[in-house]
Amino acid sequence: MRYLLSTISILFLTCSAAAQPKQPFIFRDVGDEAGLFPHIGGIRGHGAAWGDIDGSGYPALFVNAFHDAGSKAAMLFRNTKGKFTLEPQEHVRTSGMGSGALFVDLTNNGKLDLYSSNCAMENKNPVRKIPSSLFRNDGDGKFTDVSKDSGAILPLYAGRGLSALDVDGDGLLDLLTCERYYGAVKHGPVLFRNLGKHQFANVSKETGLPPLFSGLGTAVADLNGDGWPDFILTDGDGSHRLYLNDGKGKFAEAPGSREVLQWKGLGKEDTPAGVCIGDVNNDGLPDIIIGHHTKTPWKTPVPIRLYLNKGVKAGVPKFEDVTEAAGLIALTMKAPHVEVHDFDNDGKPDILVSIVKFKDGQPHPIIFKNLGNKNGIPQFRADAWGINEFPTKENLAVKGTGPFFDKIVKDKQIIYMAPGPTADFDRDGRIDIFLPNWWIESRSLLLRNETPAGNWLMVNVVGSDGVNRMGVGSKIRVFPAGKLGDASALLGYREIAIGYGYCSGQEAIAHFGLGNEKRVDVEVTLPHGKGVVTRKNVEVNQRVSVSR
Repeated sequence: MRYLLSTISILFLTCSAAAQPKQPFIFRDVGDEAGLFPHIGGIRGHGAAWGDIDGSGYPALFVNAFHDAGSKAAMLFRNTKGKFTLEPQEHVRTSGMGSGALFVDLTNNGKLDLYSSNCAMENKNPVRKIPSSLFRNDGDGKFTDVSKDSGAILPLYAGRGLSALDVDGDGLLDLLTCERYYGAVKHGPVLFRNLGKHQFANVSKETGLPPLFSGLGTAVADLNGDGWPDFILTDGDGSHRLYLNDGKGKFAEAPGSREVLQWKGLGKEDTPAGVCIGDVNNDGLPDIIIGHHTKTPWKTPVPIRLYLNKGVKAGVPKFEDVTEAAGLIALTMKAPHVEVHDFDNDGKPDILVSIVKFKDGQPHPIIFKNLGNKNGIPQFRADAWGINEFPTKENLAVKGTGPFFDKIVKDKQIIYMAPGPTADFDRDGRIDIFLPNWWIESRSLLLRNETPAGNWLMVNVVGSDGVNRMGVGSKIRVFPAGKLGDASALLGYREIAIGYGYCSGQEAIAHFGLGNEKRVDVEVTLPHGKGVVTRKNVEVNQRVSVSR
């Protein structure tokens, strides 16, 4: 059985740049011992999602794949206390150009349904024409295909990422999808309004979505603090779109946002990809991070982008590009997937990209370590096991496609995965990473987080009375015990969301690293003005379920 130990030593710096003791990130590839192999071998993985499908308390894993390119089909793994078994339900092993995936409770019955997004297109190969799929959870993770009559499946739709949101505040989660292939799109982003009983209506036009907009990523959050879900779409040419909800389920582009979010300096070959929204500097405001999917990044390295939320004026959130000031270095690999999590539970959110370096055959995920704020801007540094030497002169010297693929497939020095959804799959309070590999020749990675870490808290919201049962859209703030509502004492802020990064689905859980805090106060602001729920003097290192 194969054990891969990955130690990432990170040099802590204070704002004055005084040296502090090294703090390592430690990840271990547990794909074999956890039961994913040999099943997960030999895939062109291009999507994955986590979700507790059977009420066991542990998240199952769905892996989507480009089945037309010599790969195995999609597959579902059931999770029993951190050990995975391949699900025998053959109909869930979908074919086609599998891209994104999402586990989502569409009827508020406590059962997670499954949406599998396919990049379908007109092609001589019939496999490439296979559309997306929707599966109803009939209980205990037993799925029925309800795609045909659901209204949520479009033919020849090049689906990529997707997110869940309650657009109109009716308590039912709707689906937002985006479309891109490397050619003309037929629809662009589509909003499927949930009509109940797994029935949907395409309301893209009447709700104000941009027609024929071509993009790879989407993320949802309340960006202006009015209690309604807004969203961002990444654009293939770097001209991203940020849309604000008018409180009636219709959207308009945020004034001035396109100019601020414009990814300047990209050539025609460069493609922004995944996007996530999270508070990176613990000021209680949601920030935006965008990854990239460039064709030859080893020729023209670029960083992922960080747009800091500077507050709301006249109902419009204002963002500033702080990529350079935050220390986010250029990357010589594609970095399509991005997420914000506190991987060592020290109280400062870090940034994950879907790149892994190898040293002595062992994997080291690239995580930008949050060192704290300087003049309100978070400072990130990656000093370890190849990150401080990334990109190296050797990386930069790779100029041809042949040497590039030799490096990622044969030499196994460095590799990227398209998606990389996170979850605490073994429920030990630390965020783990699953990275499905697009190269059949290379190994997918289930990286268990074994970092010596601080205290933590996980919060899920059980909605009712007009709030979706998953609690999606709920905003959670955590304070030291006795300081509930004191903005100056805020320990962390997260909004519960599923479907962000690139072609990835996450659990509807908010995770907080808390450092040395032993008890905290929790404030939950429900979406659509449905009220505030508080819990005081909560003991840390547990999962807390909040309901009204």
